[in-house]
Amino acid sequence: MKNYLNLVPISAKIHRKQSKMTRICITLAVFLVAVMFGLADMYLQGLTQKEMQENGNWHYEITSIDTKTATYISSRPEVEISGCQNIISSDEGCSVNGQNTAICSQNADIFEDVFLNNIAEGEYPNAENEIAVSYSLKNSASISLNQTISLETPDGNQINLSVVGFFDDEQASRLVKGNKQLAVLTPEGFDNLKESSNINHEEKLVIRFSRNCNIPNTIADIKAQNNISDDQLEGNIPLLSVQGQIAGETSVNQIYQVALMLSVVVMLTCVLMISSSLNSNITQRIEFFGMLRCLGATRKQIMRLVRYEGLYWCKTAIPIGIVCSIFVIWILSAIMRLISPQWFSYMPVLGISWISIVASSILGLITVFLAARSPAKRASKVSPLTAVSGNTGQMISFRKAANTKWFKIETALGIHHAKARKRNYILMTGAFAICITLFLSFTTLVYFMKNAFIPPAWTPDLSIASETNTCSIDKALLDKVNQNDAVKRAYGRMFAYDISMEHDTKNYNANLISYEENQFEWASDSLISGSIDSVMQKENQVLLVKQENSDIQVGDNITLSIDNKEHTVTVAGILSDSPLARVEGTETIFCSEDTFTALTGQNGYTIIDVQFKNSAHLEDGEDIENIFTSDNVIFTNNLAQVQQQRNMYRAFSVLVYGFLTIIVAITIFHIMNTISMGVAAKMQEYGAMRAIGMSDRQLRKMIFAEAGTYAISGVILGCVIGIPMNWVVFVSLITNIWETAWSFPFIPIGLIIAIVLLTSFLAVQSPAKRLHEMSIVENISTQ
Repeated sequence: MKNYLNLVPISAKIHRKQSKMTRICITLAVFLVAVMFGLADMYLQGLTQKEMQENGNWHYEITSIDTKTATYISSRPEVEISGCQNIISSDEGCSVNGQNTAICSQNADIFEDVFLNNIAEGEYPNAENEIAVSYSLKNSASISLNQTISLETPDGNQINLSVVGFFDDEQASRLVKGNKQLAVLTPEGFDNLKESSNINHEEKLVIRFSRNCNIPNTIADIKAQNNISDDQLEGNIPLLSVQGQIAGETSVNQIYQVALMLSVVVMLTCVLMISSSLNSNITQRIEFFGMLRCLGATRKQIMRLVRYEGLYWCKTAIPIGIVCSIFVIWILSAIMRLISPQWFSYMPVLGISWISIVASSILGLITVFLAARSPAKRASKVSPLTAVSGNTGQMISFRKAANTKWFKIETALGIHHAKARKRNYILMTGAFAICITLFLSFTTLVYFMKNAFIPPAWTPDLSIASETNTCSIDKALLDKVNQNDAVKRAYGRMFAYDISMEHDTKNYNANLISYEENQFEWASDSLISGSIDSVMQKENQVLLVKQENSDIQVGDNITLSIDNKEHTVTVAGILSDSPLARVEGTETIFCSEDTFTALTGQNGYTIIDVQFKNSAHLEDGEDIENIFTSDNVIFTNNLAQVQQQRNMYRAFSVLVYGFLTIIVAITIFHIMNTISMGVAAKMQEYGAMRAIGMSDRQLRKMIFAEAGTYAISGVILGCVIGIPMNWVVFVSLITNIWETAWSFPFIPIGLIIAIVLLTSFLAVQSPAKRLHEMSIVENISTQ
């Protein structure tokens, strides 16, 4: 052995069992950070690929520049690939077999590498008399491969060209926006076209910069050196934004900021966990560090030894965490692609995120280094006398005896021992509190998802409305709609617009709308006063939406004038708001269908809303539309949009509930770890107590009391910090956007407190049983 640090591998092998929990903590920290950065990177990679497929892999286009300037810009070291593209719009009058055609020309590398196109049949034009066309133009103009066609210009000239290839319409839209009937020429062929006909065209230099360069600074330098105005520049903004090449807040830096913020929170939690674990580990090896001091080791060397131990464990813990994260990222990416292909279909299938690997490795090392500071200082303070005297168990002096006024001696001792070691007490309480705070803070994301992605309960997938806004839809049609197996529920509404309403000699303009049981149930969320049941069960009872200048109260009678007849109805309830109260200054009144028919004499629906089951397809919507054969209805089909929102909710639910599960798992694991290691570190103390007459039952109660002290203190501190954090996050994410008021989180608090207390209770069982099975001599001699 040439260096005292060579003791670390030997010690790690001997104390492998004691260090197991510390290594798991390090692995968990690396795993969580890697998953967060990895998912962010996979999403951005997918988003980047999506933007490239929609718009092409280019960054800027520069128009109206001469050949010399274009050559100079292309020769810059920051430019990865560039080339000229010429475009003639289909509006200019070029045609093939009578079909208006857009024309563009560029070299093959621009066609393939920049606009990500390929020739589906044949090959790309290589000569000035060759042409490739889109499938739309092929079908509409009846063109076949190797056929000679005539391209007719606006002035009547015709150019004979040989068709050498076909490409997809989607690729055509990347080359010329909004045009699927497109023909592609070589630059030489385009020059011949310009010479033969005076035709308006757009010429631009397409540029893709290197990913390693600062594009905003580079483009600013190009503008300054070549006198290029903003009007000459067009950027691929979506792609630049995803790649983080736009100054200010962009999608890429916002996503990575969130990942970094979550990683810092995970780091803080893991620092406390690892530090607590190391403290317990060191407590069990006090005599070992005392012996090193006897052999001449300085305090500085002991501190280095402890830190190096932590870093030595990283050798296996970090790779394990990274490998596990890669598999989890693959699984989560597959789930997100399956749930919401419209948003996540471009995410890599088996992608590797080097950003997550590097970030998690660095943050893992920093976490271990920070966590080892306190235990290293503690180990360095062990005196040589400790090893000589053998007084390894009791490292603190008690100035006060345990308080037995309120508790029995064993319970009082447990509480006293928990609070005696101040640093350990703060670490364990703080770790419990952070887990609780994390859980309470992130439960707000559940409400955020529901508001952001889940449509309101009353949102229809398909609406069938009367074209004349009258009660002209037969009720029998609603029964037919409900018979469809794909329909979850269907309901109708009858409308009477612009009726006269009188209350206390004041006249109002009002709309009368009928509701059925589903709509009444949804309206109950907005009920301020009164009762909805009476409106459903009794005739001439109505609901009224509250207006600022209205003094109508529950129980008031109002008079409605309908078809020159007056009807008196009673206001049974007041609603705070309604999605149907859209006309300012017009009162909105809701009643049952029976009341509506009695007041107006109408029994047909003005609109029917349909909600489909989750398994419904677009064809199911078409089946419902086929029921309404008359031409006097208007369809509004939102099935695809609503399903997309639900799929987004499911995809993000996987992430949010997964993260909450991980927080709960961290809490459970940390409690089990710290209590178990805390008992192991004080085996000699417990052995001494058994030696002086403490029974196993009393010893068990003392350990319960010590664990309970940590748990209750952590719960109190966690609630003190976590409830305000829950309020802050809720107000920022939900109240400020949707104006939903914050309510006390009883369920999340009850759930996390129950988890903490139950886990603390269960965590004591195994160490207490182990103590019971050991003899007193084994307890006292444990090292």
